[in-house]
Amino acid sequence: AKHPVYARVAPDCAATSESLAAVPIGKVIEIMVDEEWRHVAKAILEKGVHVEPDSYPSAAELLKLGAVWLLNETAYAAGDHAHARRLSPKDENDTPEWKDMTLRVHVHPDRFFVAHEVDWGKYCKGLLLDGGGTSAVIGGRKAHVPVTGMPDKKDGVIVYEDKELGFAVLNKPGDMPCHSTLSNHAEDVVSMFGNTLRERSNDPELKHPFLSLPFRVETEMHGLILAATKKEFCSYMTKQLESGTNNEVGGLTKTYRCLVCIKHPDDIERIEHLVGHPIEHYVDVKSATPKVFVRNKPQSSNHEWSRCLMKITSIASNSTNFRAACVSSKYSDSNDFTLAHRLWGPNYEHPAEDVGVQYVMQVDVQLMGTKAPHQIRGQLAALGIPIVGDGPYGGGTCEMRMHRHMWHRMAVQICHLEFRLPKVGQEEEEEEEVKEEKKTELVPTEEDKCVFHLNTAWWSEYLVDYERYLMASTGP
Repeated sequence: AKHPVYARVAPDCAATSESLAAVPIGKVIEIMVDEEWRHVAKAILEKGVHVEPDSYPSAAELLKLGAVWLLNETAYAAGDHAHARRLSPKDENDTPEWKDMTLRVHVHPDRFFVAHEVDWGKYCKGLLLDGGGTSAVIGGRKAHVPVTGMPDKKDGVIVYEDKELGFAVLNKPGDMPCHSTLSNHAEDVVSMFGNTLRERSNDPELKHPFLSLPFRVETEMHGLILAATKKEFCSYMTKQLESGTNNEVGGLTKTYRCLVCIKHPDDIERIEHLVGHPIEHYVDVKSATPKVFVRNKPQSSNHEWSRCLMKITSIASNSTNFRAACVSSKYSDSNDFTLAHRLWGPNYEHPAEDVGVQYVMQVDVQLMGTKAPHQIRGQLAALGIPIVGDGPYGGGTCEMRMHRHMWHRMAVQICHLEFRLPKVGQEEEEEEEVKEEKKTELVPTEEDKCVFHLNTAWWSEYLVDYERYLMASTGP
């Protein structure tokens, strides 16, 4: 179960303060973990429940993940927001005032194993190849990849980094959050890249280097994200985002690439006719997932509906010559290892038929000045073409397994990111003291832009193989 486990001193406990003071936090966590494991073992033996490796970490690992909280009951009763404190390995031997404390342990924490499949201190391999899958152009010039940043065994996540201006562009893996969750503050983008910045600094006093993400990216989404490593750039990008209008958000342009489910062949032509035209929906932001998206705003409603605008900018990609790829099974058994099995997983006998899909089609999408939770996912689902792997909206479940671990993949990626290159602003007729203070303020350049692009996604090689098979089977 995902529920947390609580421990506190019973009101009728006869233990003295001295005896309680001899009980460290680490020992209590170990007892709680052991007790929970007894329940899990019983479920495995009696009910055949499947448990993923490392889904129930040890007490020491739970502290590293940030899955343990210490709650002060007196502060909680008084309405103090600082009543809870996330514990770390350094707190393992502490002995708090147990009679006023409750220990909350997330024995089955959120896990994001994909965070360990990449190197957060190295550059993407796609940058090193001519015509590779990744490009970074700064002010009209191709960005340079430093020798020290060359990827080794694992692929890197860094697409570009400017230490002077204070920003980096990262290729975020899907199925991992940007920020920490309640039960895990070790396997998110800020924590993983923050650890890299701290190790690089060689400064033992620098425990928390500055790192901020100017725009939010959902956990399921892959692709390009922007990270500010200096306050000046964070302030600059915040102003750019606040001044946004319609298609461009303050000079910031994002394009999303999605692989969508086509349930009927007629939908292919219908979607092609929508390219370049605004697509409008309204969403009930307070509804549970999957959120409700409708074409017309309800006239009688007791709450607000948010307007959503987007447009499909293109179909497929430069590397594919077909409109849509067939995912229907050709045989009646699981030996038919088709495109569908590579997308949704080899464990399903007829993955496409289970979801009710005949084809998949790649589309590029841009938001048009509106931001709502699950906007792209919900609007595409409302059009009848849910994203592959988006289970809540009808796209099935895509499982990925590597190094004993499993995670889910959704076929949506931020493939293009573009914004105006900042420069240090010049202040005139200011007093010397004030001028010195404003030297690092960043302002946009007139014409120079930073342009980042991903030509490939995790599903690209599957589509390329499909195209090759299609050409070989049809012949000249």
